[in-house]
Amino acid sequence: MGNIYKRENKVLKISLIVLRNICLAALIALVAGFAFGYKFLTILTGSMTPTMPVNTVVIVKHVPISDVQIGDVITYQVGGKTNVTHRVVDIKGKGDNIALVTRGDAADGNDQNVTVETPVSPAQNKFVGVVVYYVKDLGVALQLIKENIIIITVCVVLALFIVTYS
Repeated sequence: MGNIYKRENKVLKISLIVLRNICLAALIALVAGFAFGYKFLTILTGSMTPTMPVNTVVIVKHVPISDVQIGDVITYQVGGKTNVTHRVVDIKGKGDNIALVTRGDAADGNDQNVTVETPVSPAQNKFVGVVVYYVKDLGVALQLIKENIIIITVCVVLALFIVTYS
C-alpha cells in the first residue's frame, strides 16, 4: 500500500510543478508585455465576429497612428474608458488631421442598417494601438479566474501547503 501513496504523491507534486511553471510563464509574459507596451484586452461584443468573437483576448501594441494601414485591426477608446476594436476600412487626411475609418467585421458593408463606420482621430478618440495577436475564447477563462480569484488562491495555497508538509 505504501507504493500507491508514494506514486499519488509524486503525481501530485509533478502536477503542481507543471501548474506553477505555467502560471509563472503566464505571469512573465504578462509583465513583459506591459513593459514593452502591449495591452491585453477582451472582446465584449460581437462586432468583430467571426474573426474575433465575444471573449477573444486581443494583444494590442501602441504604434503611431500614422503607421496604421487599411485592413489593420485597431483598438481605440470612446467616451473615456470604453475600448472598441474594429478594422480600418479607410484612412482620411494626413499628419495631425488623420482620421481612421473603422468598421466591425460583423458589418459586411452591404446592409446600411448594420454598417457603422466610426472615424478615429487623435482629437476625438484615444487611439490605443494595433491588434498584433488574438486568442479566441481565452476571455472566458480569464473572467472565470477574475470572478473566483479568492477561491483559486485558497486552493493553490492549500495544495502547496499539503505538498510541502507531506
